[in-house]
Amino acid sequence: MKFKPGDLVKLKGFNRLQINEIPIGIIEASLGLEKYKINWSNESLARRFALSSIVGEKKIELLSES
Repeated sequence: MKFKPGDLVKLKGFNRLQINEIPIGIIEASLGLEKYKINWSNESLARRFALSSIVGEKKIELLSES
């Protein structure tokens, strides 16, 4: 298990966007099978990139540990 509830994460692969355009969220729970429930901080960005609240470990990267 790579992430813990309360960790601040961002979506991988957005190196060319400005920091305020990158989806950032907080991990609410670990669901097993390398999937996590995430509360996205900006819902309009989450809708723009068609993000669900359940995301695989390979699609996110850690910004800050809890």
